[in-house]
Amino acid sequence: MTNTRVADIIGQILQDQGIDTFFMLTGGDPALWTAFQQRGIRMIPCRSEQGAVYMADGYARITGRPTFVYGQHGPGSANVAAALADAYWAMSPVVSLTSSVPAATRDRHEYQLLDQLALHQPVTHWAGEARQGDHVRRMLLRAMHEAVCAPGPTHLDVPRDVIGETTDPVAATAAPTTRLTAPMYRPLPSAEVINSMVDALASARRLVILAGSGARVSGISHEIAELADLLQAPVVTSIGGKGTIADSHRFSAGVVGRYAAPISNRIARDADQVLVLGSRTGSVTSDSFTLFEDVRLIRVDTATGSLDPAADLNVLGDVKATVAALVEALAAHAERATALRDHTWVAECADAVATWRACSLKTTNTSTEHMHPREVVSTIAAALDGTDVIVADTGYMAAWAGVLYPQRTTGATFLRAAGSLGWAIPGALGAQLAAPDRRVVCITGDGGAGYNLTELETAARVGIPATIVVMNNGTLAFEYHLQKYVEGNIIPEINDFGDVSYSDAASALGARGVTVRTPAELAHALREADASRAPTLIDARIDPEAIAPVTSYAARMPMPTSA
Repeated sequence: MTNTRVADIIGQILQDQGIDTFFMLTGGDPALWTAFQQRGIRMIPCRSEQGAVYMADGYARITGRPTFVYGQHGPGSANVAAALADAYWAMSPVVSLTSSVPAATRDRHEYQLLDQLALHQPVTHWAGEARQGDHVRRMLLRAMHEAVCAPGPTHLDVPRDVIGETTDPVAATAAPTTRLTAPMYRPLPSAEVINSMVDALASARRLVILAGSGARVSGISHEIAELADLLQAPVVTSIGGKGTIADSHRFSAGVVGRYAAPISNRIARDADQVLVLGSRTGSVTSDSFTLFEDVRLIRVDTATGSLDPAADLNVLGDVKATVAALVEALAAHAERATALRDHTWVAECADAVATWRACSLKTTNTSTEHMHPREVVSTIAAALDGTDVIVADTGYMAAWAGVLYPQRTTGATFLRAAGSLGWAIPGALGAQLAAPDRRVVCITGDGGAGYNLTELETAARVGIPATIVVMNNGTLAFEYHLQKYVEGNIIPEINDFGDVSYSDAASALGARGVTVRTPAELAHALREADASRAPTLIDARIDPEAIAPVTSYAARMPMPTSA
């Protein structure tokens, strides 16, 4: 019986699981690339390991499938590990498959030797090394399984000599046919726990529902809207939970926390009880721990670490499944569930949110040299439909897009960097590969664009028709405003950039590039980008004095009243 190369075992497992896209920066291990080529697995060679990881992350957030990224032993693997933090924070099922130095010589000061498992452990849910060829199948399946269970990144290290060796064909047995998709399992609380939730929720006068990243990852959609209707309760989301309820729903109250509209935070502060669905209520969601502190909490989460011993009720369960069971139970007790509700307050909340939304994208800007970021967001919103995908960088870009961009439908239509500036450009390219029939528009700043602009060459070479909108104000505006309004001392040498033409840079990298200064020019550029079906960068000049809706600085910064 002919032995099988380990590289072919890896390729076969991916093919059996329907994994047809692999992100990488080539660094040796040709046996692996031959195995993928022979099985029709599309390899996406990026310009950096960071770009490859972020691209894989964007892809995984759309599909929910285990999504692979490769790093060569030593610096390549270290770069992959360093870039996994965002996928870790976002609970994204990225699998880092790295080669390591040959097992036979690693005790002899082998070139580029590093402890790659130790590098990966802080940013993964599982990390292992297959030092023998007959271990690879079992450990690769474990890495994929763990990625969709938690969900979150995992890591498998395979020595480069093992990748090229042959092993017993028993080790190449086909992968299980169960399709690995996050969340893989949906634990459901007992009927007794569900009834306890009904009793607790019935006692609230001013109940608020908070939907976090865990709710989004659970794939929840219509269930939250049904729950809000039954409970007569406003729904706020964390910025990571945006997309769990549409803005058009009468109880939708927007994004809450540090990046939020004041009305959304006010509603959260008025609550006497909060049903927390898949949120850790960390510093961003709690507006630096000023929200959800002195209020009765009911927490629902699949991770015990996200539950809170101080909460009135902790429920260990999948958010989607738990909410569906709760809706069924409430339907039988609808009148009791809302008997104590302050319906006047609920109506006032809906009216206040509607008033804010009516003016949130308006501006008095008359300049022909630059736009207000609200104009950029409103113009993009007018150009897209509800199924299209917005990908936003962190910082001000997350605030502008997360708070102001209208959420027309539920689902994975809004992705944001969970904390890594520069994530958005490659993240958007990965999202576009995962959703080829939907339009993907990235919103980043000139600060964020500097990290991974070269991935536009990848987009041009591979053919990824995403649109990148760079809000260009020539400075790190978040830092500038903190210095101006909080520190009282502006330090331009650490904030300001030169007058860079990002559209020219995009053209040099093989993509389309255009500079715009008015909403009309932006609208035209967006139409042309859509018609071209080519990667396009739009250099949108904006006002550096425009302050995003970052509410934690509201007391010391002149926040716009409509945001």
